[in-house]
Amino acid sequence: MTIDYTPISEIPKIAAASRASFLTHKTQSLEFRKEQVLALQRLVLENEKELLDAIYADLRRSPDFEIPTLTKACQNVLDNLETYTQSAKAPGLTEKDDCFVQMNPLGSVLIMGAWNFPIVLLLEPLLGAIAAGNTCVVKPSDVAQNSAKVLTRLIQKYMDPQVVFVVNGGPEESTVLLKERFDHIFFTGGTEIGRIVMTAAAKNLTPVTLELGGKCPAVITRNTDIAKAAQRIAFWKTMNCGQVCLSVNYVICPKDMQEALIQNIIGTWQHLHGKDARTSSTYPRIINQRQYTRLSKVLEAAKTQNTVVYGGKTDADDLYIEPTIVTNVSLSDEIMKDEIFGPILPIITCDDLDEAIEMINQQEHPLNLNLFSDSKEEVENVLRKTRSGAVTVNDISSHFGHDELPFGGVGHSGIGNYHGKYSIETFSHKRAVMVRSQAHL
Repeated sequence: MTIDYTPISEIPKIAAASRASFLTHKTQSLEFRKEQVLALQRLVLENEKELLDAIYADLRRSPDFEIPTLTKACQNVLDNLETYTQSAKAPGLTEKDDCFVQMNPLGSVLIMGAWNFPIVLLLEPLLGAIAAGNTCVVKPSDVAQNSAKVLTRLIQKYMDPQVVFVVNGGPEESTVLLKERFDHIFFTGGTEIGRIVMTAAAKNLTPVTLELGGKCPAVITRNTDIAKAAQRIAFWKTMNCGQVCLSVNYVICPKDMQEALIQNIIGTWQHLHGKDARTSSTYPRIINQRQYTRLSKVLEAAKTQNTVVYGGKTDADDLYIEPTIVTNVSLSDEIMKDEIFGPILPIITCDDLDEAIEMINQQEHPLNLNLFSDSKEEVENVLRKTRSGAVTVNDISSHFGHDELPFGGVGHSGIGNYHGKYSIETFSHKRAVMVRSQAHL
């Protein structure tokens, strides 16, 4: 299935229509915003099978969490929109002053989705944008073409055509789109493209939210249940074939615990996908040949520089890469240079937690830092001495599904955050208002 790209000549017209529509003020009322959120919720609920089929066609991923995540997020906004958008009172300079902070929509916003979770990573930012009262231009990922085609049709069917506009295309269409002036740009994807988006936005002084990635570590200490830690690491490493920004990119583990960790990870993988993951109906595939080739090079370098202790089989025709464990790894090795974004798991050994913290701090700030420890002192030590978008203790990245926690990175893993009330804040301007009585001037 292929998508029809938006004609280049139409893109400036679409951007202009979005700006003009916002200036009609139709998106301002809470009643209208709720209608649009309800429409988005219906889009997801009434077309669940079609959306799931599209995800499977793109990634061979099943079952899926994108739909329940979205419906839950919509309901959270519907239940709390008045609270999330209400003005905050502030003290006046005199007792006669009326001062408050008003949550104003930004205007016309651009949302650019990602291919690894093509539904939720486009529609959940859209949820926040329309709930905050903006008009939106959305661009589904052209890499996940089945999902993009379904999303385009359903958005045009369910959402107000003067509020949500769709642009489809590849790099050329994206380049033209980014030349247009928006009031905010929300991008989910890799760091390399994130730099391009930020550079384009700077020309118009447009604020950005960049949801990127990075090398998210999992740190094992001696104060943990190694079997439970291994189960969580193994599950997340093969979810979507490792094509997850929150997946474990590498593990730091005490030397004397490495073998137990390896055996427990292998046991979990075989329980989930059988001894031959290639034949498993639950094991996804790499999205396309380009990503497969990139990961194959990472794997070949690992076979040369490091030790592959499990997995390593590939099949280019099937876009298959076996779940793989790599040991004898150092920070300077090829496998540690970039985010892996695939089912290859490096393990680095350490002597103690302080050494693990030092390793983490030698790299760019990760999107999430995972720590397995039942020691309050160790948890506080990691929170105090590291920087990351988030920290998850005794699990992997479970904060993503929590509507009352912000999701986003720091430094090279991203700028800004969203989910729940934080989505409203991202797509709003906190406007200071002071009303004074002329009689008292």
